Amino acid sequence: MNSKKAKKLFKKYVKNECSAEELEFLHRFLDSYQDKDQAFSSLDYNNETEINRKIWLKIKAEIKVGKKKKQFVLHPYLKYAAIFLALLGVTYIYRANFLIEPNNELVIKEESVILKLDNNENKKINITGSEVLVDKNGKIIGTQNGTKLVYDKTSEVDKLVYNEVIVPNGKKFQLVLSDGTEVHLNSGTSFKYPAHFISDTDREVFLKGEAYFEVAKDENRPFEVHTSDLQVQVLGTHFNVNSYGNTETYAVLIEGSVAINKKDMIEKENSTILVPGQKASLTTDEIEINNVNVDDYISWRTGNLVFNNETFKDIIYKIERKYNVHIENRYTQLNTIKFKGKFGDESILDLLNTFKESAEFDYQIKDQKIIIMKP
Repeated sequence: MNSKKAKKLFKKYVKNECSAEELEFLHRFLDSYQDKDQAFSSLDYNNETEINRKIWLKIKAEIKVGKKKKQFVLHPYLKYAAIFLALLGVTYIYRANFLIEPNNELVIKEESVILKLDNNENKKINITGSEVLVDKNGKIIGTQNGTKLVYDKTSEVDKLVYNEVIVPNGKKFQLVLSDGTEVHLNSGTSFKYPAHFISDTDREVFLKGEAYFEVAKDENRPFEVHTSDLQVQVLGTHFNVNSYGNTETYAVLIEGSVAINKKDMIEKENSTILVPGQKASLTTDEIEINNVNVDDYISWRTGNLVFNNETFKDIIYKIERKYNVHIENRYTQLNTIKFKGKFGDESILDLLNTFKESAEFDYQIKDQKIIIMKP
């Protein structure tokens, strides 16, 4: 293929200036070489400093070449770097660049999902088994099977009795409430809800963390999600709420319609109405609305870790929750750098090594903690 044209386009690519057609040309150019380093040699960059060997490794890792079984995606918004996408099997990982002190290999602790019953009993859920759950009076309230708990649909009750599920880092859990509403709970989440709802009364639940809701429609009983900062009210719809406290609080609507209120402004006339594909974010003074790709915000349900122009500081929180690890960042200059990327079932070390190829940091594992350091 035309090496002269490819050379010109790679210069544009490093600056993130390629069009879709130009990217497709580069894909075909690399695909035409079985040995990608031969492609580099054909471009004759030996006497140029603009695109050196290190940048070539990033280019070679970013463009989708050949048939790959798995991919990492990472877009660092760094003023001096090209977009970086690392393909497993292509990425150059330098294991010597991080330190594991003797007897300090990372051991991820397994923690249990906890169900708090109305009698103050804290029950550990065996997510590899199944069980019929009963209340303090011996009455069946639901059935748990693996990572899913389904509450019985019963006749009317005259008193609300609350249960609470606490999902530790590294785990996810699913509930089907007594009204048929499905709730998917992300890692590091606590969720309080009535074991059975009362007729002609709003269905109120309380969330700290992240959850995806598929609300059973009931025009006579609105469904309300309360967080420390926001209230989300619906009749029947699909939406995601994130309210961990240490990161941005937001709601994303997938289907239907929801009304969003700040906690201190719950009057109906102050409500912000979302339509599908919109995200409501809580700022200091108001609720900000943006159109988003909703798939990015609900992909955690399938085990993916997605960040879209998020700071390294916020990404660390996501990593800690997904992998149930503790990370200490001593290289604080990284905190405000923004990244866009996607990971699936990669190990924590694969993830960190992919980051360090772009953000350039070292890390060590000590006392069951990952410490990020300046290189």
